[in-house]
Amino acid sequence: MGRGLTNESDDCVRNHLRFFNLWLQNPTKIGALVPSSKNLGAAMAGEIDPAAPGAVIELGGGTGSITAALLLRGIPPKDLVVIEREPSLCEVMRARFPDIQIICGDARELEKILAAAGITHVKAVVSGLPLLSLSKEVERAILHQCFAVLPPEGFMMQFTYVPRPPVGRAIAVELDLEATRTAWVLDNIPPSTVWIYRRRAAPSALRQSA
Repeated sequence: MGRGLTNESDDCVRNHLRFFNLWLQNPTKIGALVPSSKNLGAAMAGEIDPAAPGAVIELGGGTGSITAALLLRGIPPKDLVVIEREPSLCEVMRARFPDIQIICGDARELEKILAAAGITHVKAVVSGLPLLSLSKEVERAILHQCFAVLPPEGFMMQFTYVPRPPVGRAIAVELDLEATRTAWVLDNIPPSTVWIYRRRAAPSALRQSA
């Protein structure tokens, strides 16, 4: 038991150091100094109904904090797909979650990636990407891809470190999206807010009831 806890703690420290080193190399690409907290992961996972049909797509898996929360929430491993652009983080994720499909790829090619993986029904996209630090062109491409793979009742979830919505107003209008802030997570580093984006007047069948 003690050795298991020690190994888990050592893995956590290594993952934090790896994440920090990647941030030092490219702050705009990684977007945070350390991985997301368990409470942030729980806040995001809590918005998804595990019993609803369809896959959950996680963008920017990092070292797996949100992935672990989604599994703990009850999302079956076969219904969870993680898209991570950084090869070294893909290796971390594959070692940590051998039963989940981890795809090393770019969210701007989400339709192509999911088609190649044989995934045809997506119920939610959970994003850990640093949207506010990306160019408007890249942000627009990612948002278009997300809502191209989502059905009318599906939604995209995004966390951010600032109080304002993480998706630019022009892009939200262009895609006819409405934003709902669902949580504040003060113990994350930095403190975070969670937002859900849906098409206006979209059915709310996939929203987890209280």
